[in-house]
Amino acid sequence: MSAHPAAGVVLTVRAEPSAVQALLEEFFTGRGWSAREHSPGRLVFEIGSRRRTVFLGALAGSAFHLTAAIELRESPGATEIRYLWGESAGRALGGLRGRARAARTHLETAAALEQQLEADGRLVRARRI
Repeated sequence: MSAHPAAGVVLTVRAEPSAVQALLEEFFTGRGWSAREHSPGRLVFEIGSRRRTVFLGALAGSAFHLTAAIELRESPGATEIRYLWGESAGRALGGLRGRARAARTHLETAAALEQQLEADGRLVRARRI
């Protein structure tokens, strides 16, 4: 096992960026995340309660606040989804337990996204970074 777990995933899919953006919005909102920001090439989703996480840290449980920042990069005939969370995700408000919770949630979400894209026949390539 690596000392540094994956801090993101890059998924290459067969679709135009606008279609990928709609797919990502449906995927994340269907899992309880809310869209905070979207601009060309960038999407940001949030889940949990920021207030509860500030007061309780990692003990906020299922209300632990997380942010998912996603970049879209267009290439000929495909779009690259860069879902990156980094080693510090969750650490500021939850310490080491918060970081572990954040990493676990992001890994599970990324795996579910990869599975959905593969089931839809859109996934070309996936790589952990």
